[in-house]
Parts: sequence; structure tokens; C-alpha cells
Amino acid sequence: MNENYGRELMELHTLGVDGGYTQHDVTEVARCFTGWTIRDPRHGGGFEFRDRLHDHGEKTVLGVKIPAGGGMDDGLRVLDILARHPSTARFISKSLAIRFVSDNPPPALIDRMAATFTATDGDLREVLRQMLRSPQFWARDAYRTKLKSPFEMVVSALRATNANVDLTTGLAQQLQTLGQPLYRKQEPTGYSNKGSEWINSASLLARMNFALALTSNHVGGVRVDLPPSVSDPGQLERRLLMTDLSPEARAAIEKGAGPDAPSRPALIAALTLGSPEFQRR
Repeated sequence: MNENYGRELMELHTLGVDGGYTQHDVTEVARCFTGWTIRDPRHGGGFEFRDRLHDHGEKTVLGVKIPAGGGMDDGLRVLDILARHPSTARFISKSLAIRFVSDNPPPALIDRMAATFTATDGDLREVLRQMLRSPQFWARDAYRTKLKSPFEMVVSALRATNANVDLTTGLAQQLQTLGQPLYRKQEPTGYSNKGSEWINSASLLARMNFALALTSNHVGGVRVDLPPSVSDPGQLERRLLMTDLSPEARAAIEKGAGPDAPSRPALIAALTLGSPEFQRR
């Protein structure tokens, strides 16, 4: 019996940590999934149910009785109970709103998304449609408030500079330096979707160092082709950002690049990639 799986199923993927389940529910869910396993996992085997390993007794999950003798269907019943629980509707809606709207999405938006989730039997297309049509999604104070994670920052920088990537080892090392090594998150919660958790003085310096290494072609396996000089630094900035810099950011870049800025496109590009505008999405 794997209580960790039962707990993670409810805490991380459905109800959320404050979703109303108890330790008793954790134990009962684990009992329902006894016998669920993988055939020959080292060789990519598929799902297998082993009836002799299943707990065939009666269970109660979140107040719902599951009769004895259900076999593999006990686990399927649990999935149905969790999918239809109101806490699941709120947890998934809030997670989507944090991802696409803001680190602290308005409760009214979460309420409407959760209601749509329940009314449509969990149709995520409809939930996202509700979010995209909401005034909160289009509100000025929500525009570009999300800060990029290290992975998003690195990928967007490669796209903005039209970089040629022949080998990804150097980029993986950069991501580790930035604090988001690929496939290395030890906790089952995964990396945070809240951009505010990625930003501090050390991480901002690391991001600027990455930008300088990238535009100077000092990241192994990656090449960025920039012109030897630019007549208008602002044109290069707009090409990278797809919009105009704020007056404050432009003044900082001009100061950092110095009077010979037109002859230093790599530095201009790096300072642009390190600007507040580029750090947001």
C-alpha cells in the first residue's frame, strides 16, 4: 500500500493541500490503488492490475463508501470522486490563473473558472475560455506582471536572438546556474509557477551574466549572429523585444553601453535581454 501516491494524488493533482482530505482519506485512497502496477517497468511495460495484491475490503473516501469486491474499479472510482470534487475545480482553476494571469489571481476569477469546471464536467477548454474572456485577464494591472522562470528566460532569449543551437549541454549548465536544472527538482511539487519566487538580486545578476555569455558566443554549442555594428541601437532593442523599451530601461542601456554603443551590439543585446521588460512575459 503506497500512501505517498494517495497523498500526492490529492495534494498535488486534484484537491490541493487545503482541499479537505484527512489522513484517513490518504490511507483509504492507497487501499483503493493496491494492485495497480506496471508490467516490467525497466523495459517500458504498460499498466497491469494484480488482483491478488488488491485490498478487497470496503473503503470510504471523502465520505463516499466504496463497496467491497470492486477490484480495479476501486481506483477508477477514486479518480471519479476526486475529479468531481469542488476542491479540485478550485485547485485546477487557481493553478491555471496563476500560470496565465498573475501570481495572485483575483478570487472572483477563480470562482468563475471553478464554476465552469464543475458545470462542464472538467472541460479545460471551457475553463480556459472563461479565463481568456474575463476582464481580469485583460486588465492593465495584469499585463506582463508574470516574471519568467529561468527556463522561460533562456528559451525566449534564444528565440529573440535567433540563436543556432548545435549542442544543448552548455544551455543545461546555464539553467543549473540560474537555479532551474532540467529534471532535477527533488520535491514532487515541481518548479513554481509564481514568477516572484525566481527573482532576487543574485538571480538577476545570473540572468545578466547569461545574457552576456549568450550574445558574446560564450555558451558552448550555441551561436548568435549579430551585426558588427548598428547605426541605431534602438532598432536592435526593438528587434529583440518586439516592442519599445521604457525610457528608464533605454537610459540604463545607453549608460551601460557607453558613447561607442553602435559598435557594441553584443553588449546592447545583452543589456536588452537583461532589462525588466525582457524578464516579464
